[in-house]
Amino acid sequence: MKRKSWSMVLASMVAVTTLLSGCGGKNNSAESSAPAVSPSASASASASASPAELSGELKVMVPGGGNYLKHVNDYVAKKFNEEHPGVKIEVVQEPEGGNLAPLISANNLPDIYIGVFGYQPAKFAKDKLIVDMKDMPGSEDLFSRIQPQFVHEDFGGRYYVPWNATTQLMIYNKDLFREAGLDPEKPPVTFDQYLQYAKQINELPKRKDGAKVYGDYFWNEALTWGGWYWTMNAQIYYNFNDGKFGLMNGLGTDVVLDKPEAKMAEFLNFMKEAQKYAPQSSKDNDFFKRDKGMWLQFGYGWMANLATAKDKPMEIGKDVGIAPIPVQKEGDTSWSTLDGRSLMIFKSNPDREKLAFEFIKFMMKDEINLESLKVMAQLPTLTSLVNDSYFQRPEVKPFVDQLAHVIPNESIPAVDDVANAFLSNYTLFVVKGEGTAEDTVKKIAAEARTKLKP
Repeated sequence: MKRKSWSMVLASMVAVTTLLSGCGGKNNSAESSAPAVSPSASASASASASPAELSGELKVMVPGGGNYLKHVNDYVAKKFNEEHPGVKIEVVQEPEGGNLAPLISANNLPDIYIGVFGYQPAKFAKDKLIVDMKDMPGSEDLFSRIQPQFVHEDFGGRYYVPWNATTQLMIYNKDLFREAGLDPEKPPVTFDQYLQYAKQINELPKRKDGAKVYGDYFWNEALTWGGWYWTMNAQIYYNFNDGKFGLMNGLGTDVVLDKPEAKMAEFLNFMKEAQKYAPQSSKDNDFFKRDKGMWLQFGYGWMANLATAKDKPMEIGKDVGIAPIPVQKEGDTSWSTLDGRSLMIFKSNPDREKLAFEFIKFMMKDEINLESLKVMAQLPTLTSLVNDSYFQRPEVKPFVDQLAHVIPNESIPAVDDVANAFLSNYTLFVVKGEGTAEDTVKKIAAEARTKLKP
C-alpha cells in the first residue's frame, strides 16, 4: 500500500467521523462538538509566564504500567524544573484500573491527571471536577498547534489536551504460524480464517518449559476496568457492523447495541469461540511470552513491550507481524479505535490551576512532546510532528495507515456505566460460557437502560 500523507489520513478521519454521525460510534450532540481552531489564533495568545513568575506545588498523576512514571518524573518534570526551579512537582501513579472514585470521595485528587480520550473527560466535566481550559492564558495558541481531529469539546468547553494518540491492530507470532503450517506473511483477513488459524496454533505441543501454546490472547485481567477496557474490544465489535454502531446513540440518551444491525450477538459468539483458544487469565502470561499466536488488541502504545519479550526482543517484520483487525468478509473495511492520553486539570484554586496549565503547555512543546512520544510509543497530535521521520518507519506505517479508518471513543459520560454493564455480562457469556448471545445482549441493554434512568 502506498503511504498516505498525514493530511490525507487526517482528512479521511474527518470524513469517517462525519459518516458515523448519530450512529453511536461517536457523540455528535450539540453539547459535544469540536470546532477547528483558527491558525491565526496564536497571534493573539497570551504569553507564557517567565521562570521567575512560576512557583508553587503540583501533583501529576500518570497511568499505571509502561514507563509513564519514570518518564514524566525523570524527564518531563526535570526539564520543567530546569526552566522553573520554583515549582515542586510530585509525580504519582494512578490507582489500578484508573479507578479515581476513592480519591474523589476523599477530595485527594491530583492537579494534573493523564487519563484517556472519550468518556473520561466528559464524565469528569459533567461532574464539574475538571477545569475548562478554553480561557487559560495561551490556550488558543496551544489548541491551534493540535490537529483539529483530536480537539474535542464537551458541554461547550475544552476539558482536556490530547497529549498523544494511538490505535489498535492485530499482532501475530510468525514463528508459531510457521510451526502450525501457516504462511507467516498471510495473516487472517476474515473472522472465519482467524478462528481456523487460532485452532491450528492451539493444537501445537507444549514448549520445552511446559508452557501451553494458545491460538490467541485477550487481556481478561482488565475485564473489571470499565470504559477503558471496552475500547480494547470495541474495534473488534465495529468490524461486525461496518463501524456504524457503538454502545450508545449520538446523544447519549439510549443504547443502540441491541439493534439487530449492530450485530452485538454475532460479535459475542465470535469472542466466545475465540476464547476457547486463549488463556482465561492473562496474569503473568502475556503475548510477549511467545506462546500466543495472535492478539486482536495490540495498540501502538504496546511497542515498548516488544523489547522485554521472553528470551530476546521481538522484532516487527521478523518474528512478529502487524495486520488489520479481521472483517466479516474479504474486502470489507477494517475499522479500529482512535484512542490516546488526555491531559486534564482537576479543580483546586485559580493559582494551582494556572500553574498546572503551564506544565501542560510545557508537555506539548515540540521537543518535549516528541521525546515523550518516542518513549511512550505513541502517535503525535501536534501538526508540527506528524511528518517527523520517526513516524515514517516501517513498523509505524500500519498504524499510520489505519488512522484513515478509526472511530473515536464515545465521548459520553454514561459510556462507563454502559461499558460496565457490557463487561460483566460479557464475562459470564464469553469467559464462563453461561447463557446465549441473544439473551446476553438483552441483559446488557436492560442493565444499561436502568443505569441511564434519571
